[in-house]
Amino acid sequence: MFLFDVVHCFIFFASVVAVFSASLPQDSVHLLEFRSNLPEPSQQLLPWNQSVSHCKWKGVTCYSDKTSQVESLYFRDFLVSGILDKAFSNLCRLPRLVSLDLSGNHLTGGIPAMLANCSQLDTVFLNDNRFSGSIPPEIFNSKRLVYLELGYNQLNGTIPSEVGLSTSLQYLGLWNNFLSGNIPKELFGLPNLTELYIHTNNLTGPLPDFPSSCSLSQLLIHQNRFSGSLPISLGNCHNLSAFYATSAHLGGLISPEVFRGLSNLEFLSLDDNDFEGEIPETLWNGKLQELVLSINNFNGSISEKIGGCHQMTYIDLSDNKLSGQIPKSVGRLKNLYKLLLYDNMFSGSLPAQVGNCTSLAEISLVSNFISGEIPSEICSLQNLETFNAFKNRIQGQIPECIGRISGLQELALYENRLTGKLPLGITNMTKLSFLSLAHNNLTGEVPPDLGKDNFPGLVKVDLGYNNFSGQIPSKLCNGNRLAVLALENNRFNGSFPTYLAKCKSLYRVKLPNNNLQGSIPDDIEKNENISYLDVRQNMLVGTIPAAFGYWTNLSMIDLSENMFNGSIPTELGKLQNLVKLSFSSNRLTGQIPFQLSNSEKLEELDLSNNNLSGRIPKEIASSSVLTNLVLQDNKLSGALPDTFSTSQMLVKLQLGNNLLEGPIPCSLSKLMQPGFSLNLSMNKFSGEIPRCLGNLDKLEVLDISSNNLSGAIPSEMEKMSSLSFLNISFNSLSGKVPNTWEKLLSSRPGSALGNPGLCLMDTERSNCKHVKKSQVKWKTLAGVISGCVLSMAIIVAAMYLLVTRIWHPSLLNKHRLVKCQSGIEDLPDGITFEDIVRATEGWSENYVIGRGTHGTVYKMESAKSNKLWAVKKVDLAQRAFNDEMRSLNSVRHRNLVRLGGYCMKHGYGFILTEFIPGGTLHDVLHQRKPPVVLDWKSRHCIALGIAQGLSYLHHDSLPQIIHRDLKSDNVMLDSEMVPKIGDFGIAKMVSDEENLTNSNVVGTLGYIAPENAYSVQLTEKSDVYSYGVLLLELFCRKMPVDPSFEEGLDIVFWVRKNLQRSNNILSFLDEEIRLWNVEEQWKALKIVDLALQCAQLEASIRPAMRDVVRSLVEL
Repeated sequence: MFLFDVVHCFIFFASVVAVFSASLPQDSVHLLEFRSNLPEPSQQLLPWNQSVSHCKWKGVTCYSDKTSQVESLYFRDFLVSGILDKAFSNLCRLPRLVSLDLSGNHLTGGIPAMLANCSQLDTVFLNDNRFSGSIPPEIFNSKRLVYLELGYNQLNGTIPSEVGLSTSLQYLGLWNNFLSGNIPKELFGLPNLTELYIHTNNLTGPLPDFPSSCSLSQLLIHQNRFSGSLPISLGNCHNLSAFYATSAHLGGLISPEVFRGLSNLEFLSLDDNDFEGEIPETLWNGKLQELVLSINNFNGSISEKIGGCHQMTYIDLSDNKLSGQIPKSVGRLKNLYKLLLYDNMFSGSLPAQVGNCTSLAEISLVSNFISGEIPSEICSLQNLETFNAFKNRIQGQIPECIGRISGLQELALYENRLTGKLPLGITNMTKLSFLSLAHNNLTGEVPPDLGKDNFPGLVKVDLGYNNFSGQIPSKLCNGNRLAVLALENNRFNGSFPTYLAKCKSLYRVKLPNNNLQGSIPDDIEKNENISYLDVRQNMLVGTIPAAFGYWTNLSMIDLSENMFNGSIPTELGKLQNLVKLSFSSNRLTGQIPFQLSNSEKLEELDLSNNNLSGRIPKEIASSSVLTNLVLQDNKLSGALPDTFSTSQMLVKLQLGNNLLEGPIPCSLSKLMQPGFSLNLSMNKFSGEIPRCLGNLDKLEVLDISSNNLSGAIPSEMEKMSSLSFLNISFNSLSGKVPNTWEKLLSSRPGSALGNPGLCLMDTERSNCKHVKKSQVKWKTLAGVISGCVLSMAIIVAAMYLLVTRIWHPSLLNKHRLVKCQSGIEDLPDGITFEDIVRATEGWSENYVIGRGTHGTVYKMESAKSNKLWAVKKVDLAQRAFNDEMRSLNSVRHRNLVRLGGYCMKHGYGFILTEFIPGGTLHDVLHQRKPPVVLDWKSRHCIALGIAQGLSYLHHDSLPQIIHRDLKSDNVMLDSEMVPKIGDFGIAKMVSDEENLTNSNVVGTLGYIAPENAYSVQLTEKSDVYSYGVLLLELFCRKMPVDPSFEEGLDIVFWVRKNLQRSNNILSFLDEEIRLWNVEEQWKALKIVDLALQCAQLEASIRPAMRDVVRSLVEL
């Protein structure tokens, strides 16, 4: 009975539903069934009220006739979710549905294959969903389909070849999916297809040919993985107005025929591909509006035909290898909005006709070879907002009229050759936010009102590396937006700009190497934003303000090389973001505050060269974050804290030239960072060398010279496997030296002197053996006349003078080597002076391999080891031997000739160095026949190696060494073309007070820097000039003063003259370079430009060698 009631109820409700459904229009029923197949949350997003006509439902549009049949469904951005397969069949039952838009939802699953059953549909938008899987081939069976959009989904697989069946298709969007494989040829063959969007996929293979009936007007294929170049048949698409192929992995030459038929092309983007060759002249048509060809390998020049593209608004040809001059016809492009030509090889000057492009808002000419002056016509560009032309050769003055460009927001002209003063009119650029004029030769005062009226305000001001003088303008932060202020390496004077403390937006301040004077007020305002403060190399006095301890964001503060006095404020320990603190080379006194250890991020602490006293705080010595602790040249005393641990990060511990005493603490052996450097020299450490130090297997530099250490050197020191520099001189050490230490000491003569009881094993020069021989000789010859005693006294005196003149830095200015009659030698194991004489057959001409101003070089072979050596014979009456010995003894670098030993006999000095088999660079470039082939890799290796060697001498050697005679004759090449700089006969150490100035012209004609013609302060920039000449010699294969030059020209002016007058900028380079590929030629020109920067007439604007190295490494 119960079952009968249930069945009856079911039949009743079913009949009610059937009656109700029968009362609704059929289209309403299909729509409701579509909704019912969606998830419950999505059903609520379609609040269709059945009491009103479905034609009024959200997203539904019906025909205007009386049938009330659905014409289109527009459900875009309804956020509907779910799988569409099951629900979609209901939509296909709508008999007259022609348009369906489900884009911008969260639909998942595959594209419904039953879409093919919707026979009347001509427009389908399913983009911006989460559909996955492959594209069903069936959907293309419809002959009515006109618009199909499936973009921005997660579709994969290939594009079905069945796409060719949809012959009515006009629009197809498959962009932003994961489609792969080749483009089917049937796709481009669709007769009515006008818009095709297949970009941002993983499509591969070459582009198929385009049919002669191609009707495409929009073609977007960018961001795929195609191969090959553009097919010539692309020119069949005569209606094509927009073609985007950015990052499509296309490349090769583009045939001129491609663009010959594209007369309607308006937008073209081929950037970030591998196209090469010249830009086809057929490209320049009158309808072109936007052209982007950047990040390719296009070469050649820009055709003057560009002037015929009157509708052009946007040109980006950046990051290619284009050369020649910028065409004057560019001035005919009245609608041009952006001109981007950076990172090419354009030369010549910026044409004045650019001033006619009155719509220009941005010009970027960065990193080219553009020379000449900035044309005053540029002041006519009233719409210009950005002018970037840094890293060129632009010279002359900044136009006085530049202030007329009142809307200019960014002006970047750094790394050029600009001269003169900064125009007063620059203050009229009230919208200026970025100003960068660094690395020029600008002079005079910066307009005092700079920044006063700027709105919203200056953000970055970089005027570093010029010759500006006067006071720093006080209005730079008027808009309170200034973030970076870089004024280093100028001649600004006046007091420290305290207003900067009030600039709450300021983040980075660089004021080093100026003439700032006076003191910094103790009550300077608190600033919580400045992170980087560099004021080194000025003339500031007074005490360091304790207020700096409340600049809570400081991560770097450098006040070194000033004249600050007083104590170090303890408040600096409050700086929790501080990473580097340098107060070196001041006049600070008092103790090092232990509170500095409270700065928990402090990695580098440099307080060297002051008058600090007291003990080294154990809290600082045991810091777990410090990597560099540099405290040398102070008056620190007491014992070194024995608190070092394995958890510390110390890489450099420099404590030399203090008054530290007691034993060397054993806990130093726990410092295990790679590249560790330890300097304890010139203190009062006593006792024996702790055996535990042998555990320092990562230690590379150890200097314990000039202490009171005694006893034998422990055998455990053998374990120092990474040690590359060792100095134990002037202690009281005795006994035998461990083998590994002996090799290091032998490689640096003098690094073991001053230890009377020390015995260097297996060498004839061993002190212990000399002592024994002397004792025997004394007992045997007790009755020898006093003349022998006198002779011995001469030898001792000569040794003393040698030590004090060559190896003892503190006495270098007080003693000179004198002519030695009896002889002194410090030669490698197994070689004596007699061996050298025999090996050269009494200095026979047959063994001469070189001659120079300061001596003759011979080649010798060791009879015992068969090792080859170079021996330089120098007259001791000259200073050259003394200077060269000091220089060679103090340096160690793979690009510097290595010293083997020396000998002094019969009034001559003999310097033994490694023999370099490849000969000199001069021989390789100019002497050998047939000429030695030097490819890009070899020349780059030579250029970089010489630069690295010079950089070491200038920036890493202590004291700094200036070579002063760098030339191709003094550069040796090994068998792998690795260069090594030699001949330090006239090199100077900057620490020599007597040699701070140069009264004689030194060096070699053609390589000599212009300033060396008169007496000037000694500077490493003379070496930089010589290096620039050497680079030109290397890449032009011309001598610095070559017979082929016009009278009075050297290689520097010859190259500059060729660059100015030659249309072929490769014409002056070595003929071999013309056979290189385009990329290597481009790199060669970059090096020529670098050479000319090094050979600037003004020494102060030449780059530092470490910057030269960086530029070469980047190539």
